[in-house]
Amino acid sequence: MLGFETRTGISDWIEATESLSQSQTQTSMPDRPNLKQFGQLMPDDVVTHPVWVSCHIVDYDEPWYDDTDEETFRPWQSEIPVAADEMYLVACEFTLADGSRHQGFATPALEPNEMGLIQPQIFSPSGKRHAFWQGVFPRQEEITGFYTDFAKGPSSVFPVSFSALPGLTTAFCSGVIQGFMATSGDEVRVIS
Repeated sequence: MLGFETRTGISDWIEATESLSQSQTQTSMPDRPNLKQFGQLMPDDVVTHPVWVSCHIVDYDEPWYDDTDEETFRPWQSEIPVAADEMYLVACEFTLADGSRHQGFATPALEPNEMGLIQPQIFSPSGKRHAFWQGVFPRQEEITGFYTDFAKGPSSVFPVSFSALPGLTTAFCSGVIQGFMATSGDEVRVIS
């Protein structure tokens, strides 16, 4: 267990993240930042660096650019709070229907409730990342894996509320998740 699934653990995480975000604005970029693929982000990455940015969008002139793709992120080492002008991932707190709290991250957006853009990601007590947005092709094994990993049923999970940690973004990065989401055309449907 990572210690962030309890009320005290989440509070400690928020406090540590606020302290880190204040000091980040004074940190210069290293020669080569910590590059991570989206799927490799872990809870400790988000605790250490509460804001990440897509390298493929902002680092065109950097020597490491050829080592990146659309899925590569690095810690944001500039001013916080961030807006929705680039693709950022910001630390979030999630509260499940049973009141348990967990850490995760999401992408700030220009409009509220744009779950297809915000795409909230939650970390389970084991540290595994889970997505609520399932896109065009929902995968039942991922949904089943979520319930298994959290050891909870749908009524203990949904609705889930989430919000970016204080001071990380000026854009929309919060909401209520009624269930796993999928899309077909312009229609978003909730699946459990």
